[in-house]
Amino acid sequence: MSSNAITRRRVLASGASATAALALSRFVAATEAGVSTRAKVLTFHDARFPRARALASELPGAMRLQAVDGDPSSLSTHIRPGAVGSSGVRLQGVTTESLPFCLEQLARHHYGARFESRRLDRDLFVWSLTIPGELS
Repeated sequence: MSSNAITRRRVLASGASATAALALSRFVAATEAGVSTRAKVLTFHDARFPRARALASELPGAMRLQAVDGDPSSLSTHIRPGAVGSSGVRLQGVTTESLPFCLEQLARHHYGARFESRRLDRDLFVWSLTIPGELS
């Protein structure tokens, strides 16, 4: 069999990649409208999945990527009272389901918080949490 032969595996891999790219592009387009130009943007990726880093680098405002595992406690420090600041904060990333689930629960304590999450594939979710600035 030649290396250019069409196999079921290649067709499925191409379909999965195209689906993830479409979902990510729709997510980026929807969230770019809600990003404050002054808000601090923090972008995370799950270091256990190499593909997560590449996808996270495509998110709006992703300057420096930070690796996380499935533990949301490192992210909770960014959204605790007093940590958001007057300009607001936006956490975003491509991780497994546990991280966006826990962040969504924590975000309920912030007035005006906006949370979005979308499944990319069997393991990964793209998500964003925008918390408006705190009043002084």
